[in-house]
Amino acid sequence: MININILHRYLVKELLRTFIPAIFCLEFLLVLGFSVQLLHKGLDVPSLFSVLPYMALYTIPHALPASLLTATVMTYGRLSADNEITAIKAAGMHLHNIVTPVIVTGVIFSILTLYLNAEVLPRSYFKVRQLQEKAVKRVLATHFITAKKKIDFHPYQIYITSIEDGIYRDIAVFEYADDYIVNILLAEEGEIEIDESGSGIMLTLRRGEFIRPDIKGGIDTPKMGNFEEAVFEIPLRKRLRHKALKYATLTSLIAQRGEIDDKLSGSEEPFKDPEKTIKDTWKEVSAMDEEINGIQSKLRKAETEIKKSKAKIPKQEGAIKRAKFDISVFENYINVARSNISKLKLEREIEEDTKILGFDLRREEEFEKNVALIEKIIEKEKRRIKKAKRKVSIAERAIENENKKIEDTRLEREEVLRSQEALAKERQVLIERVGVAEKQKMSHELSVNIHKRLSPSLASLTFILIGIPLGIMTRSNNMLISLGISFILILFIYYPLVATGLILAESMNFPIIPSVWAANAVNLILGIYLFSKILDE
Repeated sequence: MININILHRYLVKELLRTFIPAIFCLEFLLVLGFSVQLLHKGLDVPSLFSVLPYMALYTIPHALPASLLTATVMTYGRLSADNEITAIKAAGMHLHNIVTPVIVTGVIFSILTLYLNAEVLPRSYFKVRQLQEKAVKRVLATHFITAKKKIDFHPYQIYITSIEDGIYRDIAVFEYADDYIVNILLAEEGEIEIDESGSGIMLTLRRGEFIRPDIKGGIDTPKMGNFEEAVFEIPLRKRLRHKALKYATLTSLIAQRGEIDDKLSGSEEPFKDPEKTIKDTWKEVSAMDEEINGIQSKLRKAETEIKKSKAKIPKQEGAIKRAKFDISVFENYINVARSNISKLKLEREIEEDTKILGFDLRREEEFEKNVALIEKIIEKEKRRIKKAKRKVSIAERAIENENKKIEDTRLEREEVLRSQEALAKERQVLIERVGVAEKQKMSHELSVNIHKRLSPSLASLTFILIGIPLGIMTRSNNMLISLGISFILILFIYYPLVATGLILAESMNFPIIPSVWAANAVNLILGIYLFSKILDE
């Protein structure tokens, strides 16, 4: 009778003996591939060596499932080819005693992968970002650039000290490949213009130099060349949304989603397509803003009209005051003239009564002439009074018209203000709708990222479940056959399903869990099917 513990240790030892070289080989290939990409994008060799530990850490979650699948297929293929499985069964051992230790190993690696994806890698990404920020600050400080403005044109960051007459002074340009600085350009001055198509910007730099990025923190930054004037075309790529999520740990993502879901708990039914809702709502807000601008223009016009009318009223009141004063003066003239006529008549009567000597026809004519002259003056003053009264009447009508105009304008202004208040309330409702849609969109993105962290951890276990029956069925310990099976399953089945699932999940038209976990579900179904085949034999 075979001791079960000895058998379990033997199986795990056989698995690890194949797994360790397999993961080293895959790690080497993945790191080499990423290194070639970064070198091709411009990262220099010394900087590459400084980020290799982080790069190796990033590739472990990708290398683990493939290595486990290869090791499992090869281990059980050798056991089957050497008839060891048959011997174990003949010794009275059930099949589950052969597969249990390796499945437990798969569970352990799944937990390890989960920990890497959930906690270690986000902190590592953040550490690399901090190193890059320190490198940027060091370059700026070394070259005495006091950056007061920062412009992001993915994958470029442009730091500007000052702007004079449309010319940017003391410019530093950092080009990134993923999270790594691959190029640095420094220039005394430059210009930034968006091309006619709007798909890129033209960066013109003058009197500058290329320098080599130095992440390690060396004192002297090596130069790579100088230029008098250079023009660079930078494509305006679509910026990745919420890139900062990659720096958040799984617990942080879950906490953020919990906070957002709490805020959304009192909202109405969720939008089917929050992104479309946001876009359409902003169009409505934009149209409403134009309407509000038109209303504000009307309000300004009304205020101007009221001010003009109010300015005219004192002028008309002044005209009335002057006209009334003139009327009183003219009436005084008339009264004086009438008094003079009365005086002349009185003198004439006195002369007639006393029969003054020399009172004759000539005196009568002189009297009539004086009276006629005074009466002309009276008529003239009456005409002037009439004219002044007409001025008063015109001014009063003008004041009445201006007051009516002010009242009408105020009524119109109140109506416009009511319309503005109604539009402001509608706009606030739309802004709140955008806020809810953005929260739903962010909650969805957080959920996608959470499941993206969780789902790869199950891959190690599902690949072991596939690898055990595959190895037994192939009955081969050939490394090439094991690698071939692994790459076929991973490259042509697993990763296409993962990529398709993520696209479907991020589009918000498909449920997250089926989309993200579909690849693992297919692996699990395939593993169960293969296990059923070997159990039937």
